Amino acid sequence: MGVEGEINRFLQILRESRQRGLVVVGTRDMIGWAEKLSRYASGDCAIVAPSSKGLSSLCKAWAPPGSIERILGGEFSAAIIAVEGLIRPSIIAGAGETIRSRGFLAIVADPPGEWDPGPPGGTGLYRQYLISSIKDNPLHLWVDADAGRIVSRSTDLSEGVGTSWSLDGYKPSPASGVPRKLAAACRSESQARALEALARFLRGRWRSALVKGDRGRGKSYVLGLALAYAAWRRLIGRVIVVGPTPLSVQSMMSGLLRGLEVLGVGGYRVVRASGGEVVRVSGAWFRVAYDPPDTAEPAPLVVVDEAAAVGVARVRRLSWRAGKTLVATTIHGYEGSGRAFARLLPTILPKPYMELELAEPIRYLPGDPLERWLYRVFLLKAEPAEPEDLSELHAVEVPREVLARERRVLESVYGILVQAHYRNTPDDLLAMLESTHHRIYALTAGGTPAAVADVVIEAPEAEEEARIALDRLLYMAGASDAAFRGWRVSRIAVHEKIQRRGLGSRLLGYIEERARESGASLLTTMFSRHDVIPFWIKNGFTPFYISPRYNRVTGEKNIALAKPLDERGGEIVEAASKALSHKLVLAGSSIYRDLAAEKLALLLHSTPPSTPPLGLTRVQARHLEGFLKGEAMADQAFDAVYIAFANALLATRSWNPKDPRVIGAVARVVQGKPYSEVASIMGAETVEEAVELVEGFLREVLEDARGIWSSRVIP
Repeated sequence: MGVEGEINRFLQILRESRQRGLVVVGTRDMIGWAEKLSRYASGDCAIVAPSSKGLSSLCKAWAPPGSIERILGGEFSAAIIAVEGLIRPSIIAGAGETIRSRGFLAIVADPPGEWDPGPPGGTGLYRQYLISSIKDNPLHLWVDADAGRIVSRSTDLSEGVGTSWSLDGYKPSPASGVPRKLAAACRSESQARALEALARFLRGRWRSALVKGDRGRGKSYVLGLALAYAAWRRLIGRVIVVGPTPLSVQSMMSGLLRGLEVLGVGGYRVVRASGGEVVRVSGAWFRVAYDPPDTAEPAPLVVVDEAAAVGVARVRRLSWRAGKTLVATTIHGYEGSGRAFARLLPTILPKPYMELELAEPIRYLPGDPLERWLYRVFLLKAEPAEPEDLSELHAVEVPREVLARERRVLESVYGILVQAHYRNTPDDLLAMLESTHHRIYALTAGGTPAAVADVVIEAPEAEEEARIALDRLLYMAGASDAAFRGWRVSRIAVHEKIQRRGLGSRLLGYIEERARESGASLLTTMFSRHDVIPFWIKNGFTPFYISPRYNRVTGEKNIALAKPLDERGGEIVEAASKALSHKLVLAGSSIYRDLAAEKLALLLHSTPPSTPPLGLTRVQARHLEGFLKGEAMADQAFDAVYIAFANALLATRSWNPKDPRVIGAVARVVQGKPYSEVASIMGAETVEEAVELVEGFLREVLEDARGIWSSRVIP
């Protein structure tokens, strides 16, 4: 029959079964076979290929390997990956989610014996893992086109595939207020039910609503339909839409435009960006406009799409200052698992709060075999096994060969990490299997992982991205040319059902032992989830760096801490940490003003005391004496109070960073925040109470520190 005939027969099986499958073509003629596969899809396809291949006009949509997001949100009969060398897991997972029922995902690669989808200089384990996973796919065809042979084939049709949704059997909820013609624009029952709930949200007194679900469930689109309903009912005026990029909100904008069309709302204007993306829809009484995360300001209604990529800090800041907030986030999808983030959102969104979940896919049938394969292979829905007996725990290094070979171990290790860290991507799998700088350690109970850590070996000879903590430490210490070797704990997590039992600290202790044995001088970590700072400080780590800018992913500032393992390490950590303490105090009112005052106080208290850097003039000293005697308020002698308080904070550690008065004084004096905000931070009932508490504490601490500031009066 020949390979083309075999491909035709395989695609016919997909069409008849309404299921989606995988096609792999091994060939040296990548361009020719990409063109053939596009013809199989009649051009209704998306292609991922370098611009140098000249394939960008072959299909309806094109994305280079580094920008897979360009095709996301689209819907095609096929997605074709034509990439030589490295094929990142996120490319395969992302492309696979754009294909509709009866379609196929195609990978055009080198001939089977020559194909290595991993990075150059890696271990080769990703190749081993991916090839074995392809052969395990229940609905796939792998051909060696140049040799004219079938490498592997399976046409095991899934019996668990559901049926498509029809509006005919749909019964709207009583008094839903959603016209049936708008419900008809939905593509699943859960989407239609969510639209009804969002209509109630927009009419009611709720402050925030969360729409969650796996990738491809139509979350963004239903938000757009809800906005169209709100415009039709004249419930909205100015609406700000926030997402990582204009491209990321196009599904929502499509839903908005479709809804306006269905409801007969006319007279609106559509503004597009240079790339054709819709960035604003304006009518006579409403305006829906895209705003980037770093410049977005609150509005009567704020819509946050792809919230995990916007970051928890930005979502919190926007939602609490907006009238109403609609948020969409992905639980499982090509980006990885968003379970931890989805659990975090209800704790930060303002109340009253509504939560909705979309269950059914909208592009293909429930139970689709390609989706199940993508989720299993790239660990998009990894569920760790729960340890049963914690009486005997063993700390071990988990060899990457075991991860590549034993799927259950890999799922448990990976699953524990994604439970605790809300930014995970399939590409983390690539790093675990291929990076020679990574080590995986686990605390096991009966052979089942209970706690897991991903450690990166940082050394001068490593590439720059593998030295992110070490380079910042040396910079902060003013020793950029020094040769140090450190271990960075990239991620550490405990199974969610057995947390707060000291297992994370126990695993960290084991990693410290192994690092010492290896000759490392430092154990470091770097993260942007500020709620875990106490864990690291409790385990003997000292802060040495806080990024001046927000992390583009989380919306928080990155924080780095270190624990010295030898004398040289101790000297470098002390120097870097003292430098950080000066930055926190002297730049607290500028680049660190948005850092939570309680976190600034805690981090500062965890640095070693340092020599006071500032001096008072004689006039400032007299003004300070007047404040201490109660003859003046702190604001009247603010320059003197600031200098003396800064010196006291840097030189002493007798103050308690958890004391609300300390936190209030840090917020007011170091960060320059208004007393209205200080009162809220301290939990004071009135501004007057906050002033009294802060000034009372300042008089107390500055009197105790008299010997520090009085000896530094400039003649």
